[in-house]
Amino acid sequence: MENRLVVKNADGQEETIEVIDIVLDNETGKKYLFYHPVDAEDIYAAILREADTTYFLEAITDDLEWELVEEILSNEVKIEGDKHE
Repeated sequence: MENRLVVKNADGQEETIEVIDIVLDNETGKKYLFYHPVDAEDIYAAILREADTTYFLEAITDDLEWELVEEILSNEVKIEGDKHE
């Protein structure tokens, strides 16, 4: 099943992305979105913001947040790998 979301990019244009996972950080209350553009395989991460019914992606600029995101992604890959062994 495809999990697609329409978001506004930095230029304010809408684009459709494939959602891999959304993770809530309980300490900060921020939602981190792991995704890839439709018809692409590279995985990206961003902070997911919502205003009314519109979703926005905010760039992750803090080094500590990147460490958290990398740890989450690493754990997700391990879990996925364990499922298929």
